[in-house]
Amino acid sequence: MNESPTYGKTILRALQGKHVYGGTVPAATVAKRRAANRAARRSRAINRGR
Repeated sequence: MNESPTYGKTILRALQGKHVYGGTVPAATVAKRRAANRAARRSRAINRGR
């Protein structure tokens, strides 16, 4: 693949500001995933000794 730098910048610019789930997942599912991610981050921090 030999893409120009402008192509990559265009894609990056198009993706910025978009919501992660973009309305494709029910709000309850998003809340459950975020809670699980929060718990996982907390657990990793504890395991690192912070």
